[in-house]
Amino acid sequence: MGGRERRRYKRYTIDGVRGNVRFLADLKLINISVDGAAIETKKRLDVNREYNFKIDYKGNPLRAKGLVVWSQLIQSEKTETGDLVPIYRSGVKFIDTLDEKAIILMSFIEDNKVETPERRLGGVRCKIASAGSITVGYPYEYFVKKISLSGMEIETEHPLDPDSRHEMELALNEKVVTLTGRIVTCAKVPSENATTYHMGVEFTEISDEDRELLRHFLDTLE
Repeated sequence: MGGRERRRYKRYTIDGVRGNVRFLADLKLINISVDGAAIETKKRLDVNREYNFKIDYKGNPLRAKGLVVWSQLIQSEKTETGDLVPIYRSGVKFIDTLDEKAIILMSFIEDNKVETPERRLGGVRCKIASAGSITVGYPYEYFVKKISLSGMEIETEHPLDPDSRHEMELALNEKVVTLTGRIVTCAKVPSENATTYHMGVEFTEISDEDRELLRHFLDTLE
């Protein structure tokens, strides 16, 4: 029917619902142990906050949660365009590297260490040569404008590339739904106070349990 919007699921306009996008960005690994690591990033990490880390090791992704125990600005680097980019160094304490994860992490350290391990209070740290792909997930807050069982429209201060996929958290009352979302559209919305971005998100991965939580939440909006 000409001009009529067709959607598989009913879409609801809502207010007051928010969540976090886990935006993955590259980091530089300075040294590492099974208990923690020193890293460098171009965005400051908040002390006493948990972040998700991912290391691609021999084709297998190793995921771990880390608590930032300290963070400081160490220098600024000039880009090709002449802009100055801050470089932060942070200390991270891993909080879930047990069993299989610890074994994989130990193998990663053994394969990539370049110097005699540095003995220090709380464990042994090794400097790393070629660490492959290592990323950290920054939590970027967003606000939900519209939502359905298959996707949502959100507002955030941080633009994301169309067709990129991100781990996301969605706070529904006292429950938190975790999912993977694909950015379908991203439109800049200028304003006098702060520029924001409206993005269309398609839910590509969500557990059956979390989908039921979302379905129940949408039923309350009827």
